[in-house]
Amino acid sequence: MKQGTLYAGRLKKAYTKMRQQAPDPETPAPTEPLNQLAIAAFAVSCGEKQAATIVDTLVSNMAGWNEVRVSRPSEINKAIGNGVLDSLAPCQRLVSMLESVYERENALSLDRLRQMGRREARQYLDSLGGVDEYGVASVALWSLGGHGIPVNDGLLKELRAAGLVHPDATRGEVQAFLERHVSAADAQSFSIVMRSYKATKSATLKSAKKATTKTKTPAKNKSKTTAKKKKKK
Repeated sequence: MKQGTLYAGRLKKAYTKMRQQAPDPETPAPTEPLNQLAIAAFAVSCGEKQAATIVDTLVSNMAGWNEVRVSRPSEINKAIGNGVLDSLAPCQRLVSMLESVYERENALSLDRLRQMGRREARQYLDSLGGVDEYGVASVALWSLGGHGIPVNDGLLKELRAAGLVHPDATRGEVQAFLERHVSAADAQSFSIVMRSYKATKSATLKSAKKATTKTKTPAKNKSKTTAKKKKKK
């Protein structure tokens, strides 16, 4: 990510302030890998908490993951309650994930990831259809206790608004940046704390002001030039 050193310093200050204002987060028990992968399919756009509720509802309304795998996205959306999602994209992503796991394992299970090295497990997850960098980091962090900082759309928006990451950086670039600057030992605490991060209004206004500065300058120059021409006349 561009200007990484600059943004690393800003991020460190923001995180330190968050930790001072909130109690130390509890370390959660490891989650079941396939279930976590399903949560990741939704969490990238709506957040982990809502995604976990969606998956619980889905599992309770369908006869296991195999039924989900062979269902159409519209059927999955109906099972979780029509209107919960903004689009069917997460449902399609989940179907692709499950189909890829089934083709690889001849079963709907990711339990063997626990026997792999953490790097090997990440490579395996990354090779599955429908799994993006968020899904890889989510399973690595919450199921395998590995190093990962899952960045969803909501967190990316807040980090950009606060000026803690480069405005042109993609979600994947921001995630890679965070994983370089946050240690494996701090990854879970950092992810839990930053879930509730909100850019302050002053930071948002400051970012907006910087974005409009360049467009205002030519207008000022133009008015000065017009004034000079009138004076000559």
